[in-house]
Amino acid sequence: MSLDLLLRSIYSLMSRALGIGLGWLRGGRLSIPACCLGAMAGYTIYCLIADQWISSRRYQTVKKRQRLRERTAAAGKHRSSADVDIGASADEDAAIAQYASLEIGGRFVNPFAGWRDKTLLDFVWWLATRKSGNGLTSDGLELERNLPLANPHFGLLDSLSGSQHPQRARQAQSCVIDNEYAEYPAIANLNKDSTITVTWLGQSTCFVQLEGLNILTDPIFKKRTVFSWLGPERLRPTPCELADLPHPDIVLVSHNHFDHLDVDVVRDLGNTVTWYVPLGLRDWFVRRGVYKVIEMDWWQECEHVVDDRGFKVISTPTQHWSGRNGFDSNCSLWSSFLVKGANLSVFHCGDTGYCPAFSEVGRRYGSVSLAILPIGSYEPRWYMCHQHINPEDAVLIHKDLGARSSIGVHWGTFMMSDEHYMAPPRDLSQACVKHGLKDSEFIAPKLGKTLIYQAQ
Repeated sequence: MSLDLLLRSIYSLMSRALGIGLGWLRGGRLSIPACCLGAMAGYTIYCLIADQWISSRRYQTVKKRQRLRERTAAAGKHRSSADVDIGASADEDAAIAQYASLEIGGRFVNPFAGWRDKTLLDFVWWLATRKSGNGLTSDGLELERNLPLANPHFGLLDSLSGSQHPQRARQAQSCVIDNEYAEYPAIANLNKDSTITVTWLGQSTCFVQLEGLNILTDPIFKKRTVFSWLGPERLRPTPCELADLPHPDIVLVSHNHFDHLDVDVVRDLGNTVTWYVPLGLRDWFVRRGVYKVIEMDWWQECEHVVDDRGFKVISTPTQHWSGRNGFDSNCSLWSSFLVKGANLSVFHCGDTGYCPAFSEVGRRYGSVSLAILPIGSYEPRWYMCHQHINPEDAVLIHKDLGARSSIGVHWGTFMMSDEHYMAPPRDLSQACVKHGLKDSEFIAPKLGKTLIYQAQ
């Protein structure tokens, strides 16, 4: 009997057992606690078997893809010079196939040999042994000194906005330009066609302008990740509100975790923007009345036009997982995005563990103008390494992408791991020195500060 058939048989037996149990419950022959306990036990057994089956199938598929890639590479060594172009195309197709998205049994899985699924026992052990505090202090002044806020450069953002949406109302004091921007070039001297601005707003939320295209990434403006009363709390308030920013043209959502997708932002922006999301996530938006959603598979490319200006949005692989509750784990994909304009490009990573797909992105699409990479939530490594990179991994991805500049995000906002809350920028600085990067090449930005990058 195949495992597929075994799973269907177990599911059928569970359904029949549930029907019998409900009949006995109505007839008074079974207590409610006994019925609940039986249902939980049956569901747990089914999940354990299903997880084992998915893991086994994933392993087999990854090995099969690796063998195909190796055979293609071996064949390439024996090609004549006349077949070089054909061989290069075959090599590229094999590389894309190796790192294509993978769905097994209705669940997406990571197609990377280095990925390891974490079990419930791993999670419990981490909770039982994790460090507490993250070095946080109750002294608000110390937090303000270590994690200062800047006002975004609203005048610059408005000037470079290519959007035709009316500007949102904002408080007058928010438009005051302070010493943060005293040395910035005059706005009138900036060429929109050769300029990127990026304003980090906490976690992986950034407001980016690429040649006049307004981009919002992984939006969350809540005080807590889940509800106003549930989930990790922000260490510092958001530098501004969504309504203070120029209206986004597009929103990039890397995956559906609460700290990367705020339902309140979805309701506020609704169908006034175009949402780019991974496979399997569009239905979540549709259930909330949002239909202007483009669902993308890895390596898929879409053209986005704003004011007769064309941009290319590309979904690229990452190593992570998805889910907003215990019943939708990995039902939708996770991805990074590369947005290319006429002269410049921006890479938004989202969450990821280190994997070989990034070097393939760099090889396939060339150097990235600006990469937005996560540098936090990485301790303890035994538990986090497959799903969250550390600062040194981020530097390696920076090099894999051939990025001219990178900023480190996903730190100093919500504490959901064990490292000291100020460790990410410190570890990033050390990693940059170790790998020979210049100080300005990869930075951990100040919350709220608008940064400018121009074409070289």
